[in-house]
Amino acid sequence: MIDYDRLHKLWDKTHAVGSPIKFVRDKVVFKELDSLVPGIALDAGCGTGEYSIFLAERGHKVTAFDPSPLAIEALLEKNGSNLEINAQLNTIDEFCSSLKFDSIVSVEVIEHIAHDYVALQKLYTLLKKGGVMVVSVPGTRFLYGETDKISGHFRRYSKVTFKKLLTMMGFTDIKVRSYGFPVLFVYLIFRKILFEKMLIKHFSTNSCDRKSGSNILKKIYPYILALDHFSLTSLGVGYVATCKK
Repeated sequence: MIDYDRLHKLWDKTHAVGSPIKFVRDKVVFKELDSLVPGIALDAGCGTGEYSIFLAERGHKVTAFDPSPLAIEALLEKNGSNLEINAQLNTIDEFCSSLKFDSIVSVEVIEHIAHDYVALQKLYTLLKKGGVMVVSVPGTRFLYGETDKISGHFRRYSKVTFKKLLTMMGFTDIKVRSYGFPVLFVYLIFRKILFEKMLIKHFSTNSCDRKSGSNILKKIYPYILALDHFSLTSLGVGYVATCKK
C-alpha cells in the first residue's frame, strides 16, 4: 500500500528548496483554472489544496479529496474550512457523489495509479455533460527514472499517448499543452544521468534549507518561463490537458 503521507513529506521538502518544474507547470494550470466558469468543482487528488483554494476564491463550490490525511489537514489549515471547501480523505476509486461536476481538476495524479484508464473513466462519469476537466501528467517516457519511482509514479506519458487515452475515455475538445522545453527538459536529462542517486539520498535523509535554496532558484524562474513560451515542440517535462465531456 502506498504511504501518501510519506510522499507528501518528500514533495514538501523538494518544493521548499525550489521546484522550477512545479513553478512552470502551475503557471499553465492556474491559467486554465482561471478560465473556468464558476460552478460545482471537484479537485481529485487535491494534495494540500492550492488548486482547491484557487477555485474557491473565484466562486467555485469545491469538493476535494486526497488519500493523505496529512494533505487534507494542511488544506484545512490553509483556510479550506473558511472557504467552505468540502475536503475528504478519499481516492478516485472509492469516491462517490450524487452530484455531477461542472469542472474537475486532477494535477499530477493519474501517473500514481496503476490502471490510469480506470481512474480517468471514473472522472468522466463524475463530469456533467459539457463540463470541463483540467488534468496534468509528467511527460516524455524516456525521462522516467528512479526519482519517478520514489515519487510513486507508474509512468510518464508521451503527448500522443496522453491525448489518445483521453479520447478513448470519451473526452472531446482535447487541448494538450506541453511545458518545460528546452531548459527543464535538458535539466531532467542531466539529472537522470548524473545526479539522480545523489538527489534521492539528499531528499530522503536530510532536512532542507527552505529559505536559501528557494531564493536562489526563484531568481532564474522568469528566464525558464520565458524560454518555455517559445517552445514549438511537443516534447516537455509534462503536459496539461483541458477537455470536455
